Amino acid sequence: MIMLAAVIAILGLSSCTGYTNAKTTSKTPGSGMLSANLTTVSFGTVGVGKSTTQSVTVTNTGTSTVTIDQTAVTGTSFTTGAGTPSATIAPGQSKTIQIQFAPLSPGSAAGGFTLTSNASNSPLTVDLVGTGGQAGLAISPASFNFGSVQVGSTGSATITLTNSGNESVSITQASATGTGFSANGLSSGATIAAGQSTTFTAQFAPTTAGSASGSISVGSNAPNSPLTIALSGSGSQAQISAVPGTAGFGNVSTGTSNSQTIELTNNGTASLVISGATVSGAGFTITGLSTPLTIPTGSNKTFNAVFTPTAAGAVTGSISLTSNAPNSPFTIALSGTGAAGTHVLAFSTANLSFGSVNVGSNSDLSAALTNTGNSSVTISSANISGAGFTVSGISSGETLSAGQSIPVTVQFAPATAGAVSGNVSLISNATNSPTAMTLSGTGAQQSTHTVGLTWTGSASTVIGYNVYRGTVAGGPYGSKLTTSPVSLTQFTDTGLQSGQTYYYVVTAVDSDSVESVFSNQAAAIIP
Repeated sequence: MIMLAAVIAILGLSSCTGYTNAKTTSKTPGSGMLSANLTTVSFGTVGVGKSTTQSVTVTNTGTSTVTIDQTAVTGTSFTTGAGTPSATIAPGQSKTIQIQFAPLSPGSAAGGFTLTSNASNSPLTVDLVGTGGQAGLAISPASFNFGSVQVGSTGSATITLTNSGNESVSITQASATGTGFSANGLSSGATIAAGQSTTFTAQFAPTTAGSASGSISVGSNAPNSPLTIALSGSGSQAQISAVPGTAGFGNVSTGTSNSQTIELTNNGTASLVISGATVSGAGFTITGLSTPLTIPTGSNKTFNAVFTPTAAGAVTGSISLTSNAPNSPFTIALSGTGAAGTHVLAFSTANLSFGSVNVGSNSDLSAALTNTGNSSVTISSANISGAGFTVSGISSGETLSAGQSIPVTVQFAPATAGAVSGNVSLISNATNSPTAMTLSGTGAQQSTHTVGLTWTGSASTVIGYNVYRGTVAGGPYGSKLTTSPVSLTQFTDTGLQSGQTYYYVVTAVDSDSVESVFSNQAAAIIP
């Protein structure tokens, strides 16, 4: 029996994995008793392709030595490692066993460790549980269009990475392709715990106008690595043009101004923002343009360039516009020549002669007043001399621009007979001030004449006759000379003017005050 027991002890040393048969014959249980420090060994979550080890301590709590017959591990991915117990465990002694979990696929795994011996509670079983873990990375959105982004600006989008698996994700790389596209905020080595998310920024900074496409690739330990997000966008750019492209003012008198309208147009694909406008060159200024100024695509804006020379001579300058257009600053060339100012006023005639005008009547004559210089002339006062002369059409403070003409009317209304002379004198800033025009006329004393009229009486019974006078043959006869019908067939008209021809008709009036038609016409020529 002693030798047989020794043989059994030697055969009882088992291997690390699988079922190990120390002896196939039955054995009478002894007074030894085995217990394990764990009834269930939980390995938690272990990534597929990885492994972890936990220890199980077996103690002989009985009074006699326990002889091990065999150890066995069941369950896929579970194995025993170092520390498989030797053939015997003395009372009060313990053995530590290493059990390894190396999952081959994701998901829950279960198994057991069984130790068969001559202990009274043989077999001793310990449950084994664990979970095969695997990272699962998702990206949102899967694609992104930045739309239109102005050249020189940057469009941004927030991209979310989510670990949908049960194991941490380790980012190994994040890179962008495509001109103008980049990824920021996600570095190699970043870790995303199971069920957690992280964000980074995708950016589009176009350098030229037009459509662009690219992508961001994210590498990791997830099985679907690398993840790719498709990117697209369009670079937009403002343009600036001017009509006219240059402004030439020609000759401009010193002290005066000349302006030109300039139209700015944006034919680009982005709003044009003019941030600054400067003018160079003596006498050049601009009006109607303040900055910052935004001109939408396809729109235009007008302003004025002004040249006000202060001295004679040729001048050059420019307008410089700073904007977001690629050709900024945009320049408009300016040129002009300051001409020495001349201020000259002239009447179209040196003298107005009214001839003979009857006393008590009036006559009007006109002349033109012209600024023949190249600069504006301002009239400070208009004076007239000579009895009976008055002037209209000009007033103090009136300004005539270069080349401008205005009509001037002079009236002669003599109050007495006799020759009259006078003049119109204009005080101004013209070099020939005072500018004068002489006036002459004669007041003629009016002489009067009378005309005697006779006619044949009516064959009908009448109470009298009315006499009418006109100055046009055939009428109308606007003057009724009789205040009431005259009973005689004759009438004398007085107060007639020399040089006139008068035309007369007569009507008969009956007792009912009914008037006949006009008689035949008689004419009287006053010498």
